[in-house]
Amino acid sequence: MKFRIVIAFVVTASMAFVSVVYAEDALINPCVPVNAETVKQFRQNTATLREQLSAKNLELRQQYGYDGLNTSRIDELEGQLRELKEKIKAEARKLNIEPGSCYQL
Repeated sequence: MKFRIVIAFVVTASMAFVSVVYAEDALINPCVPVNAETVKQFRQNTATLREQLSAKNLELRQQYGYDGLNTSRIDELEGQLRELKEKIKAEARKLNIEPGSCYQL
């Protein structure tokens, strides 16, 4: 009986160790290497989208700052923000850039 408990413990400990090593590798180097020219092109292609995103974010923050919340306007702005973010992500995918990751130049 004790032999089975020891075997179960060893198997569980081994699985835990393997998962920690695997996760640690992802945490050590989460960056995806990207060509500097690709990043430059991405920034150029999304410049107007990013400007619109900043403007909508500012407008949304102003809406939340008012005493009386205009929920329909807030919903509209949040929808527009989602659309802009999706367009930016689509541009990144088009250039084979993983959205949300950091870039090593």
